Amino acid sequence: MNETAITEDLLVRVRRRDRQALGELYDRYAPSLRGMTLRILTQRDTADRAVQEAFVHLWEAVAPVSSRAAPDGASLDGKQRTSAAAWLTLQARAAALARLRAARGTEAVPELELNGYVVSWLPRTDEVELVDRRRELLQKILHQLPKAQRELLEKLVFEGWRETEIAEKQGEPLAKVKSDLRAAMRFLRHRLRAVMGTWGANI
Repeated sequence: MNETAITEDLLVRVRRRDRQALGELYDRYAPSLRGMTLRILTQRDTADRAVQEAFVHLWEAVAPVSSRAAPDGASLDGKQRTSAAAWLTLQARAAALARLRAARGTEAVPELELNGYVVSWLPRTDEVELVDRRRELLQKILHQLPKAQRELLEKLVFEGWRETEIAEKQGEPLAKVKSDLRAAMRFLRHRLRAVMGTWGANI
């Protein structure tokens, strides 16, 4: 059974309120999520709590299977698009950034504020395994971005700054910050298609 099929089976069990299945999902995805939240928060215990919050949201988000026409498998949006791994990543990131901004004394970012930038190119359920196998190439793609654009994305994604805050901190027009971020995301979307489209992509 491949990774997607295993996750699909576990999600069906979670919808039946199987706590053991939730624990198995946690064991499967928590290590990589912890790496991300630790990069944002730097403290292990706080990063762990952000990961745990993502799984609490998962438990609350999925309705019991008896109340649904049919289980959605490894997809959490009902359309077999966004994978459970991607959904959990967004939830863990949101929980981590909420803690980071609270520690800085800044207003919380609305949940999934990055929709316009991120959700459109998150891997679909059937793409997750391929993305995982090509992790090194994806890292290479990120480093192909101009340094200024890469730093903007890091501020947005890992430091939790809004576009307006980034513009203020850097003393740049908001329009330029938005334009640079969109250019960076267009580049990443283009290169991601190449990564997903062929193992022989010229990257």
